[in-house]
Amino acid sequence: MPLLLVVLIWGVLVVVPVWLQAARACFPNFDLGIYSQAAARLSLADPNPWISGRQVFIFNDHFDPILWVAHPLAQVIPPMWAALVVEALFVLLTVAPLLWLHLKGLLSRDALVLLAALLLLSPSVVEAMKFPVHPTTWSMLPWVLTGVAFHLRRQGLLLVSLVLLFACKEEFVFGGVMLTLALALRGERRLAAFVGALSLAWLAWVYGLRPWLMGPTVDYTFRLRQGMEGGWFDYLSLRLASPHVSRIGTLTLLFVPLGIWTWRERLRPDWAWMLVLLPLLGIRFLAMAWRFHYGVSVIAAALMGFLPVLRTRSPPWWVIASTSVVLLTSNEPNLRKLTSTLISPQTSPPHCPRTPERLASLSRGVDLLTQHREGSALLSSNLVAVLADRGDIYAVGGPQPEEARVHEWVLVEKPPHGDVWPLTPMRVEELIDVWRTGAGTQVIIDDENVFMARGRFTAHR
Repeated sequence: MPLLLVVLIWGVLVVVPVWLQAARACFPNFDLGIYSQAAARLSLADPNPWISGRQVFIFNDHFDPILWVAHPLAQVIPPMWAALVVEALFVLLTVAPLLWLHLKGLLSRDALVLLAALLLLSPSVVEAMKFPVHPTTWSMLPWVLTGVAFHLRRQGLLLVSLVLLFACKEEFVFGGVMLTLALALRGERRLAAFVGALSLAWLAWVYGLRPWLMGPTVDYTFRLRQGMEGGWFDYLSLRLASPHVSRIGTLTLLFVPLGIWTWRERLRPDWAWMLVLLPLLGIRFLAMAWRFHYGVSVIAAALMGFLPVLRTRSPPWWVIASTSVVLLTSNEPNLRKLTSTLISPQTSPPHCPRTPERLASLSRGVDLLTQHREGSALLSSNLVAVLADRGDIYAVGGPQPEEARVHEWVLVEKPPHGDVWPLTPMRVEELIDVWRTGAGTQVIIDDENVFMARGRFTAHR
């Protein structure tokens, strides 16, 4: 029952509001749009599809072939919903290996509930779910599987879970390098050689062969170098700015009750396993990447370091109680925004209210573009994920083809609704005025919520 309560809280207060917002086109063309398009376009004939909304081949951006898991479902239901369902399942299934340990008598009920609460309801996980979809969030399950396999000395499971982990994002292979060292320190030299060989082969592919075979990849190392032009003091000051320190503090605070208990009882986490945290923390610190999905892998990996302790001792009531208080207080901003979707759907979030008139206009426009798949379409950013299975879709203000692409369709929400970043609402209104009066423009919808037309349009005028 306590585990069921944790799952219900997560489902009702996190998953349901996010899905309700997705149904109302609340999310801009960031990760949800990118990975919805990827799930729709992946195929054996085109294993590295072009993502028009991001203007990049998907695996020339991040190398995350775990996306193939969502592809079959995207053939049955709309790609956006396939991505959302897969993400929720990956997060929920992080509890499954721990539940298996409990059913085998290897983990107490209290330890199971504590770990499940920290995995499902930590601020990093809630914020990641609130900013869908990304394979970094999906990495929680492979991290837990890898930790369980490491501590139970299940070699086959360890290798399989590592492949799944590496498939979530290229940075996780550095965790494999550190796991090689952890296994060697534990005396498992043969397994360490296998893990080391797998990690080095993956590194060679991702950072050597991939750019050579697939073409130039997106360079994210600029985030690691940002601020270096001002010297080391400016470089470190930028990374120790209050927003970053605050997020680091929130993440660390989750482990304080568990840490105090283990220290008082002279219990020791598995420090060899904790080596895998070094590249994760280093990348996040240098890249100033603590928001959204970036913290979930740290949470999952760190918790697996405490697994040996929790397998031998059940946490006392005060650890569970104090951790619950920390989860509630640190999550308050996230939960307030999510629950407002349940309580006041007509006004929250304000940029995508659930008003019948708005939803009817959007539905009409989306249906027309679904029926008419010929020609490129220029969309409000928040409509890219909704139309992910349609070819040639672009976000107003988003990445555009290098050539002066002329679009046959335009479908945008009128400010203050929809998403217009990086443009201003005023600029979008100016564009609508230009599009409306263009030569040969056939206006289809022009009400207080939506502008849709067919003709010849550009992203800039």
